Amino acid sequence: MSELSDRIFELVVAGHYGPGEKLNETELAERMGVSRTPIREALKELANTGVVVVERNKGARVREQTEESVEATFDLRSLVEPRAAGLAATAMSSETIDLLRASALRMRDEVSAAGSLTEIAALNHDFHTTILASCPNRRLADVALGLLKPIVASRTLRSYGPEELRRSANHHLEIVDAVAYRDAEWVEAVMRAHIRAGFHTAVKSVVPTPPRTAVR
Repeated sequence: MSELSDRIFELVVAGHYGPGEKLNETELAERMGVSRTPIREALKELANTGVVVVERNKGARVREQTEESVEATFDLRSLVEPRAAGLAATAMSSETIDLLRASALRMRDEVSAAGSLTEIAALNHDFHTTILASCPNRRLADVALGLLKPIVASRTLRSYGPEELRRSANHHLEIVDAVAYRDAEWVEAVMRAHIRAGFHTAVKSVVPTPPRTAVR
């Protein structure tokens, strides 16, 4: 992902653009201080990750997540990210493990204090990206990062209640323990459970797709 696409992604995550809202190329170009051409390319990159939708003659808009799209993304995440995390556990430096533990502890403290959801979401994103940055299989890590982006952009963490936030924070702490032991199998098991728990919370935050009318 380019720096420009990451900056647009951050605007979506921060809530400057909501689900279904149009991403005006001229407005973004003025905000970013660039021409429309690199903006158009950055939006195409975000479309490849599922964060935005680019339609011919209509431009780009933030993707609206459905129950089906959330399920599809989490199904792929539960296959890809645990494997990437397991590989990362065997390659991560001691210094990075310390940073990862500090991130997990800060998230636990924020959750315990009923802190800012924006800060908790940032710590959550930092935790997952730190792990994936240590994965020696860069193609696998890039796929996992691509699957993480639409989930972060949809801000599903806002649908978490206190119990679900505590469970998520505890999963992070256990993942760090497993990484510290360099136990890839343990890391994969906890990461998979973490992602599946996240799915059941995330799917509650989207409007169910109406049933299809039977063809007669």
